[in-house]
Amino acid sequence: MERILELLIVWPFLAFFISLFLPKENEKLISGFTFGVVGIHFFTILGLLIYWISLGLPVLNLKEFSIYESADMDFFIDFYFDHVTAVYSLIGAMLTFLVTTYSRIYLHRESGYKRFFYTILFFYAGYTLVVFAGNLETLFIGWEILGLTSFLLVAFYRERYLPVKNAFKVFSIYRIGDVGIILAMWASHHLWHENITFAKIQNYELVHHHLEAHSVFGLFISIMLLTAACAKSAQFPFSSWLPRAMEGPTPSSAIFYGSLSVHLGLFLLIRTMPFWEHQLIARIMIGAVGIFTAAIGASIGRVQSSVKSQIAYASVAQIGLMFLEVALRFKNFALFHFAGNAFFAYVPTFGFSFRSELFDKRAILPLCSQA
Repeated sequence: MERILELLIVWPFLAFFISLFLPKENEKLISGFTFGVVGIHFFTILGLLIYWISLGLPVLNLKEFSIYESADMDFFIDFYFDHVTAVYSLIGAMLTFLVTTYSRIYLHRESGYKRFFYTILFFYAGYTLVVFAGNLETLFIGWEILGLTSFLLVAFYRERYLPVKNAFKVFSIYRIGDVGIILAMWASHHLWHENITFAKIQNYELVHHHLEAHSVFGLFISIMLLTAACAKSAQFPFSSWLPRAMEGPTPSSAIFYGSLSVHLGLFLLIRTMPFWEHQLIARIMIGAVGIFTAAIGASIGRVQSSVKSQIAYASVAQIGLMFLEVALRFKNFALFHFAGNAFFAYVPTFGFSFRSELFDKRAILPLCSQA
């Protein structure tokens, strides 16, 4: 099973590099290759999960290789698989598969047809790396890939001023989240004196022993993790970037900002939950951010004039409730909430926008024929 997990992580990266060499004029080959790669990946994950359940849901931690090793510190790539990874990987694979299916026709004859599909593959590679990450260092690599692909897809129509402007807005806010993770990693190295893995922080005695003597350090790490999660999941005070990100193609809006990427801040909190859940101040802050964002997101969403903006603020509000749920230690309920919200955000973002654009075309064509 370990070898299959490694293959699932490497697979999207190999597909991305192969897609760079496909001829840009051949739309059928580009879309067919992406569709096939993501489809096989999805069904492989589905089969793996069935096999994993039959084994009794074992938790796996795989240390792959060291990036840098010294006498005092070892920076290494580590992968972790549990029920949280299972939920996020299955939902991510399914929704990416659906997006590639619809995008084959939706983006027909777009000048950036190839660019869109290899960016989607690069996004999916980064997403896979994040959800399978076993430590913050590995997660940060995928986190950066997601930030880069977000910028590229928001600015997909780069000949226009507004998409490029909004892409820089998204990129700048993502950098705040990056700083939060970097500071959390720096502080965790000083706290643990090692490259701590997500598997190790499941040990309550170990966490309690370190936080008992370094409570301020622990609170600082929790606040930095919350900052990174808020920036990635468009929580207060970073909520304004999500509607601006809808300037990209509708399929990317559905997969990035309605369904998958925007939920990775929640993933970060769930993955590090054994560390911060025993810090009352951290839990109060996470819950307060969540409930306040849910309130303002629901209020602002009611007065938006476009479907995409309404869905964006609805997603902001729902993720705020998820933050509140994890603060109350309802981790499994938050995972169930994520799965439902991801599908409900995907369907209207793509379906309603597709129908509205189709309606616009039907309205314009008779006028053009009369002229």
